[in-house]
Amino acid sequence: MTKRTVPAAAFAAVRDAAGRIRELEATAGRLLHESGDTAGHRRLLTEKCLILEGLPEEAEAGLAGSDTPEAAAFTAGLEDFARRAGLALQLESIFFMGALLYPDDYQDGEPNDLERFLERFATA
Repeated sequence: MTKRTVPAAAFAAVRDAAGRIRELEATAGRLLHESGDTAGHRRLLTEKCLILEGLPEEAEAGLAGSDTPEAAAFTAGLEDFARRAGLALQLESIFFMGALLYPDDYQDGEPNDLERFLERFATA
């Protein structure tokens, strides 16, 4: 399968956001399971959703002037992540917020949906 590429600046912005999301999720999990801090857990998962919701804008500057099919597919994917995160926020569902990016058959250590999405656009 051929990888589709997008401008490096847009890719880097989303890759950095994916890293921040992983850190937030790890911290949120520790807050919940080690400290019983449900408010802190909710705050960090809300932040995760806000990052996901902002992905199209994060990548926008890096995609400026790129009219390729790859850039369009990248933008469409980011808009889908943003839409689902916005729905989780609207519903105020902590379960939905936590489950975003993870399929039912997810195993610890595997890439999440955003990371798999990025793999499709990574340069060799």
